[in-house]
Formats: sequence, C-alpha cells, structure tokens
Amino acid sequence: MDNLSERQSARNELLGSLLARCPMNVNAFGSQRSFIMDKRGEGVPIILTESETLSGRKPEYRLLDDAELQLTVFAAKPPHGDHG
Repeated sequence: MDNLSERQSARNELLGSLLARCPMNVNAFGSQRSFIMDKRGEGVPIILTESETLSGRKPEYRLLDDAELQLTVFAAKPPHGDHG
C-alpha cells in the first residue's frame, strides 16, 4: 500500500470511529439507530436482519469467479391490499 492509500485508510478509520460515536438527533419512524454510523462489523448483520424482515427472504451472497461478491437483496413485500 502506498503512502496515499495508507493516509486515506487511516482517515476512513478515524471518520468511521467518530461517526459511530455521534448520536442521532432524529427520531425517524421505524429507525432503531442511536448513532449516525454503525460500528465496524455491524453492517452485514443489519443488512441480513432488516432485509429478511422486509422481504421475508434472506439476502443471498455469491462469490463470482473468486473475484467478485454479488449480494442480492430482495424487494419488500407490498403493503396488505396492494397488488401492484
């Protein structure tokens, strides 16, 4: 890793750490977030849980050619009585 990449990585870690400690000042309907950003490592479990809650299906991860990761997140179910 070159010097610029190292500085950017250190900056990103610092920003992530700070945002994970900044409280949310908004009570958004349905939001259970307390901070602007989740702590490192919490994102995937949140994606899995929230996506399954909304759509009824767990997101699917696939490794493509040992080089790319594909994530499929299924659409939420329509509200009751909505057939569109």
